[in-house]
Amino acid sequence: MNESSMYLLIDESGRALRGEGTVERAEVADDAALWRIESGSLACVAGDVTLDIASGSPAHGETVTLADGEAVRMQIGPARLPSEHLAELRRAGFTVLENVVTPEGVERIKAGAMAALERQSPDAGDTDGRVGIRHGLSWSADVARSITNPVALWLMQTYMGTDEIHHCHAPSVTTMRPAKELLGTYPESGWHSDYPYHPGVLPFENWSDAKVMGVQFNICIDEFRADNAATQYQPGSHALCRFPPREFNEGGTRMGEGVHKDVRQMLAPAGSALVYDSRTWHRACDELNVSGEHRVAILNAVAPNWVIPMVDKRGGSRSYRRSETAAQLNDRERADIERLCNDPTYQAPVGAPRIRRHY
Repeated sequence: MNESSMYLLIDESGRALRGEGTVERAEVADDAALWRIESGSLACVAGDVTLDIASGSPAHGETVTLADGEAVRMQIGPARLPSEHLAELRRAGFTVLENVVTPEGVERIKAGAMAALERQSPDAGDTDGRVGIRHGLSWSADVARSITNPVALWLMQTYMGTDEIHHCHAPSVTTMRPAKELLGTYPESGWHSDYPYHPGVLPFENWSDAKVMGVQFNICIDEFRADNAATQYQPGSHALCRFPPREFNEGGTRMGEGVHKDVRQMLAPAGSALVYDSRTWHRACDELNVSGEHRVAILNAVAPNWVIPMVDKRGGSRSYRRSETAAQLNDRERADIERLCNDPTYQAPVGAPRIRRHY
């Protein structure tokens, strides 16, 4: 964090202050909800509002009192403007949004995930492949805060053209274990598009005429690197609006060769999110975790709230409601968890494609 860092200013209810013309409050955060520290004051990045600080030290995690007497909490924001991420997502189908999880949140989630894994799956083994860690919302308020990050919500809602969105499964905390038996192998298959762009879900298999119906929102608790199996993807494949061809899943994946000559890996720092169009061809490459360490992430499939979830979310909702997580959240975060994870699926709009239920 330095003088050029951008910050969110969060009020008592969890809303972000915007400084476009006048000071407003918003549940999601666009460019006008970001602020820089300038000469001891807070200046809106995309507006003409400057807020004087009456007391407190302006820094991430600190609460400052403004000249009008209001107390706001400062939270580190993205490295780039939300509008820049939106432009990149529209152009390339993929963007890396930094600081979705705070540095202290990253450490707590990592420790909580390893403890939960030991409780839930003591015999899972420590090598080869990915394993899920259930009910993240019930054992970590930081998981809840990460999936309700207001910049990420603005980005996904704007990209899909609706503020009525939800998750198509409970937030999935996973760890990619270091490869052992998989080292040096080239497993076949694994290439796919994400929900709802799965075979048999939509009534058509050419998606060029449809609105965007899915964004994958994968949060990197550990850094995603080439040596710890950062997700493989085919750049620009979202624009092809079809499933990966059969040959993509034959003979194993060798990046830079044959049909996989343009394949890349999604590299990102810890605390950031991989936000990509769900039509993107991608693959979990378990065999490439040569780091000797676990790599933890939170996987989320996000869609308009009329899209039928890919799994039954009610078990996750019950677990969350039995936990103490909600009491640790602010009003805005609690409301977002309800709409994203717990509310029933809404009625599809007129003319929307029929989604086939798979559970």
